Amino acid sequence: MRILWITPKWTLPVTDGARVATDSLIRNIIRMGALVDYWALSNQEDQPDPAFMVDHWGVQEATYSQRSLPTQALDKKLYYLKKLITSPARPLTFSSFTDKKFVLDLKAKLQNQKYDFIVLDGLHLGVLLEKFPADILSKVIYRAHNIEADLWKKSCETAKNPILKTLFWSQLKLVENFETGLLKKVRGIAAISQEDYDVIKKINSSLTLVPLGLKFKEVTPPKSSDQTEFIFVGRLDWPPNKDGLKWLLDEVWPEVIKQRRDVRLTIYGSGDRQWLTPYKSLPNVEIKGFVPSIADAYKDAHFTLVPVFYGSGTRIKVVESFSYGRRLISTEMGVQGANLTSLDYIKTESREDWINTLSQIRFDANDFDKLLVSRKRIAQEFDEVLIGERFYHWLQSL
Repeated sequence: MRILWITPKWTLPVTDGARVATDSLIRNIIRMGALVDYWALSNQEDQPDPAFMVDHWGVQEATYSQRSLPTQALDKKLYYLKKLITSPARPLTFSSFTDKKFVLDLKAKLQNQKYDFIVLDGLHLGVLLEKFPADILSKVIYRAHNIEADLWKKSCETAKNPILKTLFWSQLKLVENFETGLLKKVRGIAAISQEDYDVIKKINSSLTLVPLGLKFKEVTPPKSSDQTEFIFVGRLDWPPNKDGLKWLLDEVWPEVIKQRRDVRLTIYGSGDRQWLTPYKSLPNVEIKGFVPSIADAYKDAHFTLVPVFYGSGTRIKVVESFSYGRRLISTEMGVQGANLTSLDYIKTESREDWINTLSQIRFDANDFDKLLVSRKRIAQEFDEVLIGERFYHWLQSL
């Protein structure tokens, strides 16, 4: 089985949930015997190293094509304004994937090598296939990381400026139409969560559930301490993360600090974190941002916080918290896709719930023993080796 695997960014280093999911899946289907050629439409933030990628994964080939998207705020606004005028029928966030050179690059790859499958690791990559014939589309597997339209729905709901609300609504419709169209015409779909699976099944029944995979090694409890350590881990410019964390810092943390000083919140994550600058003065809050080894973030933590109120897919930080053996405090929406019960995590919804929980909770060694019971079950569902094997056998069955 030979696969052309296409991603919307260079996957290494694995700095966010999408990269973690891709990394673990590619490694494990290659372990099963698949031959994989890797191609990324990388952005300016990436630092592609094809030789390291080949060595790390064991892929046959690793290549990339550079996307062009301005990084400065004003330049980016002007870029999207131009795209809005010149390409009004295409979602704005897809603009940097529409270069004709990318289509020519893909055609060249398909001419040079016969592939059994073409994996599109993300919705935006679907623009590459708009003019390809049915025999190519019959080889396409779409990895659905979420329901993209859900993010635009939230933007429509929260926008107060009528002009912005109208813009977001028009983009929502474009994304919905594109997403539905892609789901209908590809050979198969790998959904990352059961919730997304249930939505997609109404559109295309040729699909399987492929959750993100992690390693579940032996873990030790956090050190007992007079101070309770909370952490937030996640991509800091992803809207559900950003909005949830901002709400926590604005509405919850100041009240918690009034009631106790023996707490600390440390914030980890990749992506643009400039918006966090005003919060550096908050007491007992430390903004670390990106760390080379995520294990360092969990080492001294007692609890992981997931104040997420919208968005589909599965949050890597939820499964990761169990992987590293740390208790989870989350909204019900935050644990979507992880198949947790009320016994597995500390469910916290309203502002009052969050304030009360963070003001009172402390690490208890007995709770760690209970966590291990949940962790054992979750490991059976999210172990990366088992997920890779299931995905490989599903491809063989198509």
